[in-house]
Amino acid sequence: MAADEQRVPDRHHHHIDDTILIDRRSAKRRFRASILEAWEHRCAYCGKPATTLDHVRPRSKGGETTRQNLISCCASCNSRKGSTDWVEWYREQTFWDAEMEGSIWIWLHQNVHATGSSW
Repeated sequence: MAADEQRVPDRHHHHIDDTILIDRRSAKRRFRASILEAWEHRCAYCGKPATTLDHVRPRSKGGETTRQNLISCCASCNSRKGSTDWVEWYREQTFWDAEMEGSIWIWLHQNVHATGSSW
């Protein structure tokens, strides 16, 4: 940025040098939106429009709030799955699909080797 340029104040962004910092609420919104967009706003389980994110491995069973453990989900599937193991629950559903199950597995294991995290 040129010395004579001035930044317009933004209540959601802060600047240090040329680094843009965003507030927690904006970061959370972007994080959620990125996951919903990756799944094209469709439920990863049944394919209906998604409005929520599901912790594939439930938080009550040690699942973390990380990109690898969250998938887009319709409210109905999210509620019905609850804290049940996702594979066990999904395979019992009339809308179970082997290709979608594979897509979920790939999503869950993205960047596992790069970050060293696993479960």
